[in-house]
Amino acid sequence: MRNIAEIYKRELRFYFSTPVAYSVMFIFAAIFGFLFYRNLTYYSNLSYQLMQNPYYAQRIDLIMGVFSPVFSSNSIILLMMIPPISMRLFAEEKKSGTIELLFTYPIKDFQIVIGKWLSAVTVIFCMLVLTLPAPFMAFGFAKNAEWGPVLAGYLGLFLMCLSFLSLGLLISALSENQIVSISVSYGALLGFWFLGWAVDPNSGKMIGKVLGELSIIGHMTNLIKGIIDTKDIVYYVLFIFTTVFLTLRVLESKRWRG
Repeated sequence: MRNIAEIYKRELRFYFSTPVAYSVMFIFAAIFGFLFYRNLTYYSNLSYQLMQNPYYAQRIDLIMGVFSPVFSSNSIILLMMIPPISMRLFAEEKKSGTIELLFTYPIKDFQIVIGKWLSAVTVIFCMLVLTLPAPFMAFGFAKNAEWGPVLAGYLGLFLMCLSFLSLGLLISALSENQIVSISVSYGALLGFWFLGWAVDPNSGKMIGKVLGELSIIGHMTNLIKGIIDTKDIVYYVLFIFTTVFLTLRVLESKRWRG
């Protein structure tokens, strides 16, 4: 645990001693705030117009009217935000030659991987925390709103971010350059993003159903609606575990080859 903590602090120090973490967090918080304000304003105006008709007023839902569209839109923004966080984790170490020095320390490979991964997870967690004033503001407007669906949406965003990060970590371990790392990360994430659209999952074909289950965006649909399905949680956990495990295997192969 001590070695993991040292790697964690080393990486976290880099993130917050350079503009990387601050830039990513500011941009994401600004976009999230804009999208939230736009949707909340529309919801507020619609609610005011329908106040004279109790039947329609009761059918207005804060989650579907505000948070689901915001979470859905920001899932696309996060696809652009996560690769800049993950691109340097190993690619920069190899380019500068410090990866060889890191291998000489009495540190196990899994400690290096976990320490680096946790530091990036901390940055992502801070990104999402910056958006928490939004639901408090919305709940002040709608007294009958529930926290459950909102927390489910945040859980979906967090798990999706960790999936993006873990795939970026693997690509960074395979790359020798940060530009290559971020470019391949964008391509791979877009591939997983659109995977479910390659074949219609409702066509009855097995390949369509399989591709639909492998799509990252497909498993966000229920969560941003406030529905927690075990299948979606298991998918993200397995995706994260698999990519982190492969990163460890890549790192071990590089150490073995010298």
